[in-house]
Amino acid sequence: GDAPELQLDFKESLSKIAKVFNKAFSNLKDSKKIDNQIKELLIENFFHTARALALAVEARDPYTGGHSDRVFQMSTALGKRCNITPIEQLYLEGGSLLHDIGKIGIRDGVLLKPGPLTDNEYKEMQLHTIFGAQIVKRLDCLQGCVDAILLHNERIDGYGYPYGLKGKEIPLIARITSVADAYDAMTTNRVYRKALSHEHAIEEIIRNSGTQFDPEIVKEFTKWWEDAYGSKKQRTNSNHKQVHA
Repeated sequence: GDAPELQLDFKESLSKIAKVFNKAFSNLKDSKKIDNQIKELLIENFFHTARALALAVEARDPYTGGHSDRVFQMSTALGKRCNITPIEQLYLEGGSLLHDIGKIGIRDGVLLKPGPLTDNEYKEMQLHTIFGAQIVKRLDCLQGCVDAILLHNERIDGYGYPYGLKGKEIPLIARITSVADAYDAMTTNRVYRKALSHEHAIEEIIRNSGTQFDPEIVKEFTKWWEDAYGSKKQRTNSNHKQVHA
């Protein structure tokens, strides 16, 4: 009720589905074309559902909403660079958008605390991965996203959570989401600390390659970073030289 734009999205999607099925029953000669249209509509509704859940988290914690969108954008670009399959790309995009959905189950005193967490509070915060997986498992259309939601805080060296998985035991979409999640967290202002610069954040990602992050994904991430930020920095420096000249 608090998101009229989502209501409109779903209403339009359901209308499209109805029209496609009407066409399917009236003209079976176009079955292949109609089948493709149905697949496109299912994907569209997949993301409407994911977006609705992301908005639910944002209502609790505004930081999480913006953060999830940025992690989604980075993970989407990174997945394409890693040449994953189309279905993996779909689940990566949905999972990265919803990677923090479990925070809806974390109490305000921990989720919104304006300072570092105690050990016990940190353990409670870690439960958000399990809560998130439990939520998404109930929705058939999003079950493929569970790996990114449940396991994006695992580490390559086995010291992550919730299960302490190592290396390739961690699904690829979770390893990709992990890098994007950490980078955005470092470059975003929080109540208890200021954001790192993009340069400092990428240095931290590289420094933790092979321990926290998959080295191959870090390699692709640094290429993406150079395209996204390195070229901008070079243009800025070039413009400054022209001004001073």
